[in-house]
Amino acid sequence: MILASNIKNDIDLRESLIAMKSKPEDSLDIHDDELRQKLIELLSNEDPKIRKNSAILLGYFPDTIAILLNAYTLEKTEYVKEAYLKGIARQDCIPYLTQLKDIQMQLIHFNQNDAKHIQSQLKILNPLILKYQSHKRKVIKLKHEPIDVVLTSLPYYQFVLFEPVLHLRYKPVTQGVLVRTESIYELIDIRTYNDMLIPLQGASGLDISIESIDKAIKRCNIVEILDKLYDDESFFYFRVEDLLRQKDPALIKKISEKFFEYYPYKLLNTTEDYEIEIVFKEVRKGKVNLYLRLSHLKSKRFAYRKEVIANSMQSYVAATLMQLAKPYMIEHAKVIDPFVGCGTLLIERNMIKPAKFSMGIDIYNKGIEAAKKNTKIAGQTIYYVHKDSLRFVNNEMFDELITDMPTFPQLPDREKLTDLYDRFFERIHRLVKSGGYVFLYTSEISLVRKNLRLQEGYLSLIEHYEIPRGKHMFYFFIMQVV
Repeated sequence: MILASNIKNDIDLRESLIAMKSKPEDSLDIHDDELRQKLIELLSNEDPKIRKNSAILLGYFPDTIAILLNAYTLEKTEYVKEAYLKGIARQDCIPYLTQLKDIQMQLIHFNQNDAKHIQSQLKILNPLILKYQSHKRKVIKLKHEPIDVVLTSLPYYQFVLFEPVLHLRYKPVTQGVLVRTESIYELIDIRTYNDMLIPLQGASGLDISIESIDKAIKRCNIVEILDKLYDDESFFYFRVEDLLRQKDPALIKKISEKFFEYYPYKLLNTTEDYEIEIVFKEVRKGKVNLYLRLSHLKSKRFAYRKEVIANSMQSYVAATLMQLAKPYMIEHAKVIDPFVGCGTLLIERNMIKPAKFSMGIDIYNKGIEAAKKNTKIAGQTIYYVHKDSLRFVNNEMFDELITDMPTFPQLPDREKLTDLYDRFFERIHRLVKSGGYVFLYTSEISLVRKNLRLQEGYLSLIEHYEIPRGKHMFYFFIMQVV
């Protein structure tokens, strides 16, 4: 290989090392002892870029961790140290874990104004150490000092969250409901919120600029919040989540560096196995809030949802719709979902008021199989039928029909979609008994309105809700069979 020969003979060293580094990994002959020895010698070269590229390449050769660690301790140029760690990260580090953790602690406690190179090294070390030795599992206190928590909701449907927090201090906010609690655990299993976020003081309504955000990070109360929630003096692995309308990776990187710069003894950045997240959320155009999310705290409220299919409804959306339908649900009802998908709506309906008999129908076998698995995990009994619901022949009438109807993205043929809605509405009176209810979710409002006019004699609209979902508007209809 020409590049290996050039390196061994000191020909165009810089260029040859860079070229070899850019080659596929399997093109490097890791059994070339002469090249290995030459790369070791180059770790002492006076040119820092030669040392840097040699260290990265040496990482491909087995049993070189001790050599790279020793060179790391002798290295005086900060930006080169990252390369030694990159080389080390390619190998089995278990025998050297104590030394790597010592380096990590030295970096964390290193007194330096510019944290850029320290961050670069920790970005390699943190996931490397986590890979071999899990960080101590954090446990939230059962009772802690009061903190404010935002439970995010569907836009304009904050009121659905009021009932489960009536015993607490709460108020609606743009994102959902702000609740003051002494225990996160009393909130975690509420079914109708999307996300649980802890607002950081002094970090709301910020301009999207590093100057504005830098000041907020410096004055925010993240350490105080963590001290309230945990009896734990160790540091927290974190990442920053970008929820801007236009993603900005460069800004997110700077924010991560700032959090480490101001709180090096408490926060360590990593891209995986993180325990907390700093959520950088644009709440209105050009203005952002910073929140804390407890990533390690997993709710089991939707643990049943192991299987999903394309266009599956989010569980918290299904739970919200069922809360809207709750006043009309019939005790010990017989319930049918003719477009059941993976079963989320039907399962959530039975979470609120268990039905006497539940049936789900779908023409897609993949959805039926997913629904069966999810239902088993949920511990419910629902009967599923793999069939075209418009050809399904029922022996008994149902008290309730509940469904998430197909929409144009799923059936991108306007004529066929119109025919499906027309035939479905004509069948309702053969599925749902007089006095029974139809709960229907769709974005096809014109097709629903048309059929409500056509079926005015036996189908009455009681309520309908507008549900903003991203750039699209969906609708939840509550109808009664006359």
